Amino acid sequence: MGTGEALEPEPFTRERRLLDAVQRGDRATVERALELGVPVDTKDDLGRSALLLAASDAGDLDLVRFLHEKGAAIDEPDVQGRAALSHAAGEGRLEIVRFLVERGAQVDRPDWQRRTPLFHAALRDRAGVVGYLIERGADPNAADQLGDTPLIVACAKGNAATAALLLERGADPELRDQEGRTARERSAPGVEPCLRSGPA
Repeated sequence: MGTGEALEPEPFTRERRLLDAVQRGDRATVERALELGVPVDTKDDLGRSALLLAASDAGDLDLVRFLHEKGAAIDEPDVQGRAALSHAAGEGRLEIVRFLVERGAQVDRPDWQRRTPLFHAALRDRAGVVGYLIERGADPNAADQLGDTPLIVACAKGNAATAALLLERGADPELRDQEGRTARERSAPGVEPCLRSGPA
């Protein structure tokens, strides 16, 4: 394994045990760690809280709810500015998305790339989440730092169902990315909703 001094393994602290248990959906160990005094708002080195990990890695609504009841913040972002809602939206976890939004998560919170939860849902073709977020006030035309909109990325990725839904719910097909291209011009081949949108 190369030369030089061996790396000292980091101690498996109670805080790390809590976060590891959350990622695995191990409710019993999570409860025990909290009983031993581990703060419910403990974060890892990427700034991910226990509640964020429950939403993103474990995908466990009951665990998200439990941590929130224990005082975990709903909308605490990681070092990239992504909160639990953004991760859950990208994974298509509609029940968790609904829970977070109903408890005050910011629907349009941008991350460091100015990508909103709706953007991440559109990128990953999570049409159910896209529809719900727009119903709850998400901006279908919010562009990221490259000028990409949810519609542009849905079309570019070939996510036809999501693109059709976005168009139906008010996405503007005329918007252009930083290189001046529309969703139609960026569309993957054969994505019918994108090819019908915008100027011929």
